[in-house]
Amino acid sequence: MTEAKAQVLVTDTLAESGLAILQAATDIVLDYRPGLKGPALLEAVSTADALITRSGTAVTRELVSADTRLRVLGRAGVGLDNVDVDACTERGILVINAPTANIISATEHTMAMLLALCRNIPEADASVKRGEWNRSRFMGIELNGKTLGIVGLGRIGTRVTVRARSFGMHVIAYDPYIAQTVADKVGAEMVELDALLAKADVITVHTPLTDETRGMIGAAEMAKMRDGVVLVNCARGGIYQEEALAAALNSGKVGAAAIDVYVEEPPGKNHPLLNAKNITLTPHLGANTIEAQDRVAVQTSEMVLEALRGSIFVSAVNLPFEGLSDSDAAPLISLAEKLGLFAGQLINGPLTKATVELSGIEEKLTKILTVAATKGLLAPHLSESVNFVNAQQLAEQRGIAVSSTIHPIPVDYTNLITLRVTAGKEEFCVSGTLFSEHNQRIVSVNNFRVEFKPEGYLIYTINHDVPGVVGKVGTILGDRDINIADYNLARGTIGSLAMAIITVDSRLDPETLSFLRSFREMKEVKLVKL
Repeated sequence: MTEAKAQVLVTDTLAESGLAILQAATDIVLDYRPGLKGPALLEAVSTADALITRSGTAVTRELVSADTRLRVLGRAGVGLDNVDVDACTERGILVINAPTANIISATEHTMAMLLALCRNIPEADASVKRGEWNRSRFMGIELNGKTLGIVGLGRIGTRVTVRARSFGMHVIAYDPYIAQTVADKVGAEMVELDALLAKADVITVHTPLTDETRGMIGAAEMAKMRDGVVLVNCARGGIYQEEALAAALNSGKVGAAAIDVYVEEPPGKNHPLLNAKNITLTPHLGANTIEAQDRVAVQTSEMVLEALRGSIFVSAVNLPFEGLSDSDAAPLISLAEKLGLFAGQLINGPLTKATVELSGIEEKLTKILTVAATKGLLAPHLSESVNFVNAQQLAEQRGIAVSSTIHPIPVDYTNLITLRVTAGKEEFCVSGTLFSEHNQRIVSVNNFRVEFKPEGYLIYTINHDVPGVVGKVGTILGDRDINIADYNLARGTIGSLAMAIITVDSRLDPETLSFLRSFREMKEVKLVKL
């Protein structure tokens, strides 16, 4: 039977380069309707597997709640102001954006705004077009020898640093979340915020808008700056307090400012910055280049397709780990998920606790492997979809305490993932390893040493260790035309209990399982699908 194609709805204009990628994909159906609003939008989203937007579509709780199929939201850009990320996370919807697509464009726009300020270019241009020739009125300043203060030394801040230094500027930076080595690499001096405010001739901000950065530079901070300081904001509206900035410009405390972003866009006709002195304003053009828009469209389209095809290694804002940097760990992630899926099908009763133990595995993978094991563990118990986005949240809602531990020195195996699960008074423990890049093996189940591939249909049995059990099981399966691909035995002490993991080519019907359980030697028989 042919698998149904995924439906991809695009509700904002997208560059042709991105549309071409979607149109060429043979496993999706593209519904391109830019400008879709109201009831028609709700109806279209209700049948979509993926939604791609820019800033024109408000992705609200109502919108994502009206749909039962939506798995992926692609925001063709960096900002997420129009997306209810929490609502998407609750529904297990992967929220993808393109955080690197506009880096160069935003960097260059920052430098363009700074140069325009320092050489009075907008005013001089307007003057010449009015038929004037007043050179002395437009006396500028050089960047060479000036101190540039950068608030936020991330992807854009570091690139601005490199370009500013090529103009002969001394760069100081404030960023409490960036290591000294980053500053050393680009030639910036790390300082505290107050020192930056006091020393800089020019200040530019390159931080996201968060509770911490909203309004972080107001009247009190501007009072600490040098008289005549030049301010630039091509990051996010609201980092500078707009009323305070207008007042500082009008008083002359701030010599000039260049602003590309605003708290409300577009700014209202009475916005304080529109009539402030010595200010250059642009309508949020930081990412508005042909190249950036092509990159945004291409990156978003490619990642939405990858996500629909099952990849978690995309630039998603609501994954509880950094997907892109962990793509080389795919076999370990898959193994952790299978360990959870195995345990989830075998343990009885409501789950209360899960612990992931890692041995000989990089510490940076702790988060993603824990989430993977949790996802697998929950899958057999939930009617709703569980994925890498909502696994942690669903575990918390069900009162499952999930934790992890690291053992840097391996024992017995070069790498080992152990999952311990508790349900009531019962504890279940399973361990797995990679013998090579893709050679997954489960090597221990509840203290039984065993070795088998975690794939396909598996019959799990616990029986009294007496003669004849293997023969009886083989006969029953053979009589029902169920082929045994692998038969793995593990024993405790002689005469106690034994465990078997039997890999078969097809699912067992309830009658066969019931028959196996009827043997007096059997204590437990379950079918597992991995």
